[in-house]
Amino acid sequence: MSRIQSFLALLLLSSTSLFAEDVPTDRWRLSILASEISLSSGEPWSDDAHGGVGVGIAYTPAIDWDVELTVSSQTHRSPYTRLFYFPNLPGIPTQAIPVTEFRRYRVTPIDLSLTRHFLADQPIAPYLRAGVRYVDAPDDPSTATTFFSVGPLGELFAIPVVEGFGLHDRTSAQAGAGARIRLTPRTALRAEVNRLLRSEGADFDPLTRYAVGLSWVF
Repeated sequence: MSRIQSFLALLLLSSTSLFAEDVPTDRWRLSILASEISLSSGEPWSDDAHGGVGVGIAYTPAIDWDVELTVSSQTHRSPYTRLFYFPNLPGIPTQAIPVTEFRRYRVTPIDLSLTRHFLADQPIAPYLRAGVRYVDAPDDPSTATTFFSVGPLGELFAIPVVEGFGLHDRTSAQAGAGARIRLTPRTALRAEVNRLLRSEGADFDPLTRYAVGLSWVF
């Protein structure tokens, strides 16, 4: 069993052992979020922050704890290189010209988190969380190939080219902190920041992300 799987199993076991007492009447909370907000842009020509949308469903076995599953959706646009091929010319191998264009793609992050709430019965309730994150990236492996170019003196050049995004699914442990601001007995404003517990990020999965939205208890 991998470290991520072991950590996930620990979260699920905690949800049954820690919450044996102090069970609230309303055990579920639904959240609609502007999620996946990061300072890295999803558009290469823009420096603006980029974000997506998410839906979270949390089970609250005790007033100070919950286990939440969040599913988000986010689009990105990145440079994409491909080759245009031409018929063979006499004495010259198959000709191709590399073309780079901007293509849009979508990722689906899934987060499972265990959250500890503080001052849960107060108007402003901070919280800490830890969990596991999985990002479903498009299946578009990169392909290394070579195209040939003819120089001004008729010389032939072989130039390596990598086609495709070359994206891969990612699984990471993460931790975060946030606060809920109660608006009504069943509605709250929510804001949080999450950080991946790994050293490298990706354009579609940055190390630090923010989220803000509304939650309803039912």
